[in-house]
Amino acid sequence: MRIAGCDLGKASASFVIAETTAEGTLRVVHHDYVLHEGKPMEALRRWYREQRVFECALLGATGAYADELVSPVSVFPEDSCQEAALDLDPTLPGELNLVSIGARGYGVLARSETRANGSSMRHVQYLENDKCSSGAGENVQRMAARFGLSVEEADRLAATAEREIPITARCSVFAKSEITHFANQGKPAAELLKGYFASIARNTRALLGRNETSGPVFLIGGCARIESLRAALERYVGRPVTVPEGFLYFEALGAAALAWANAPAEPVPLPEDPGELIEVRPRRFSVHRPAADYKARVTILPEPEPAPFDTPSILGLDLGSTGAKAVLTAVADGRPIADVYDRTRGNPVDAARRLIAALLERGRPDVRAVAITGSGREAVATLVRTVFPELTDRIVVLNEIVAHATAAIRCDRDGGRDMSVIEIGGQDAKYIRISGGRIVESDMNKACSAGTGSFLEEQANFYDVHDIEKFVEMASSAERPPDLGQMCTVYVAEAAGEAIKEGFSLSDVFAGFQYAVINNYLSRVMGQRTLGRTVFFQGKPASNPSLAWTLAAVTDRDIVVPPNPGAMGAWGIGLCAIDEIGRERLMESPALDVATILEAEVSERSEFQCKDPACQTMCPIERTTITLGGERRVAISGGACPKFEVAAGPRRKLDLEAPNPFEARRELVRRYASAGGNGAERPAVAIPAVGALAGHVPWLATLVRELGHAPRLLEPEPSSLAAGEQLCNSFDSCGPAKITHAVCDTDCEVLLFPKIREISNTRGPGGQTCVTEQAMPEIVEQSLKARGRATRVIRPLISFAAGLE
Repeated sequence: MRIAGCDLGKASASFVIAETTAEGTLRVVHHDYVLHEGKPMEALRRWYREQRVFECALLGATGAYADELVSPVSVFPEDSCQEAALDLDPTLPGELNLVSIGARGYGVLARSETRANGSSMRHVQYLENDKCSSGAGENVQRMAARFGLSVEEADRLAATAEREIPITARCSVFAKSEITHFANQGKPAAELLKGYFASIARNTRALLGRNETSGPVFLIGGCARIESLRAALERYVGRPVTVPEGFLYFEALGAAALAWANAPAEPVPLPEDPGELIEVRPRRFSVHRPAADYKARVTILPEPEPAPFDTPSILGLDLGSTGAKAVLTAVADGRPIADVYDRTRGNPVDAARRLIAALLERGRPDVRAVAITGSGREAVATLVRTVFPELTDRIVVLNEIVAHATAAIRCDRDGGRDMSVIEIGGQDAKYIRISGGRIVESDMNKACSAGTGSFLEEQANFYDVHDIEKFVEMASSAERPPDLGQMCTVYVAEAAGEAIKEGFSLSDVFAGFQYAVINNYLSRVMGQRTLGRTVFFQGKPASNPSLAWTLAAVTDRDIVVPPNPGAMGAWGIGLCAIDEIGRERLMESPALDVATILEAEVSERSEFQCKDPACQTMCPIERTTITLGGERRVAISGGACPKFEVAAGPRRKLDLEAPNPFEARRELVRRYASAGGNGAERPAVAIPAVGALAGHVPWLATLVRELGHAPRLLEPEPSSLAAGEQLCNSFDSCGPAKITHAVCDTDCEVLLFPKIREISNTRGPGGQTCVTEQAMPEIVEQSLKARGRATRVIRPLISFAAGLE
């Protein structure tokens, strides 16, 4: 009997014809692999006719386009096909890891084996990275094409590099920006490509780590042909990574095996014409209302009358990841005087110097202090402190959350009584909640570009619209914006291509991109939080009025766009400096000659890798040596985290013998929880040190002990996040929720898990706990029951709003 199988992937198609053997298995007699260039059904038709597949008894199918095939074709999930293909080889060990990297993403199938009473049972678990294309083959093709290379040529070039330049961004859009920045600096293409392949391997290794068994590691899929990627994955895994025979048609073979295993008693013959098996279902996009319908719900605040240029002022600098801004803020009344914008171009020190030079071209400002914010703030602060070593008390450095909030409160007619700030930047997005003029909550997204301005700019360029004003004009005129989804930018862009094929105009698609950005922001950054009574929209992309209309459309709220929304950080940090230093003192202080900053010489540039063993991202860190007179200072910038930015600050170093306050507190809590002994005669009551409970362990332990029980402290461990992700069955749950599931996975008979609704704060009024945290006692209780645990969960409702007394 001949059985056929096909895997119709997003970029490629693989085909198999196999014969059944006397041993009860399948023997491959034909296989093929083609890149279908977006036409999978044409590839299927050609193979079907050339190989006379209609003479086969059965046809199994899998892959992204398999659902366009109809009976008598049998369609199966990809993970089931992988499992079936593994079962065909009896020489494979019971425990193994199968990593697949295809066009749209990557997945890991982990097979484990348990033995009992002389028999064995196999368990299979499959994890897939289906919401982000960071390690997808299509991105590899695009990245290679940016260097004018095929994937094979890029692989060979990467193999010649002795070192690699780490690419730290997970998001494909940010990775492209990062590589472009390095290429503009003249970095060798071989080292960049080697670093890029290593970044894919690192992301894949992270997924494997959540599901790994002790068995060997096998790599399949189109990207398994990239030796540089395989070698990098092998390095990260720490043991051999093998590319098995048939790695390009592995899932097609599994589809054939499943078709055979599930064959009816009398199979329906396959038709001679493959067209009878194909039923293409065009994607039907739902259509959003035109964002212009919500124009009346957006208020764009007018520009205030600027103060004279020579007014005593604060020089505010906001050095972001992609854009850099400078604003002169009047000391007397906080009004902006002048502002300039420039690209950061990967070096915040150089960007700050260009901004200052641009301001000096307009005149001689009377600057009384310098205030700095943004991701490059510490590097630029080093430059300014080098120039003004005796005036560090007039140099203010704060994070951009505080800066943006301060500017928004200044513009709000209610003074920040109840407001939310939605800030969308080039490569990050922020959510800030303000109550009573204070920041009460904030969050930030730096890993994904789907809710940022970079994505809109990239798509405009892709469609040959290089003037952002033209993009805005087209998006503003859209009448039928399609719903392109709100996942990874690559998938949104892919949906846009399908929308154009279905007749949507380019203007409609541009408006659809804006809906995707706003929906992604609300989903990934804001999450389950609620908006305040007043909603401010800030950041450079907020200058686009149609994006503000889209925000109003999605949230169904009135939106306020401040004047010059892209400069709010630089203006806000100036206002912070006035508050921190004092208006009267600033007015009495002599002016700073900011032109001296331009005289400081950047005498040396070098680069080193962060080798933090707990991270292994190996970020490139830029070291800039600044010389003025006889003094030399080093500014550190770069990296995926603020580790070196913070380390570069002017903070007094602790003595080597200084105690670690975190370890000291942990030891005190443990000692307190175990005070009085935990004798066997006293029944144990477990207390999870998670969320709000972690700050109340001494109180809870005392309560348990006074009631005649022995407190047993349950604490998070380094593996808790990964373990909890499996236990809560939701990769979209927040980190604290996942950790809580792992910590509470106990065999203790009684678990004391109070529902703490409100907490007190010795430095403020305290407040309500997160709604998810309030629900965790019930969630954990049901989770334990579902897994057959007999643990009794005691979950009283407690409020500490008035303190512990």
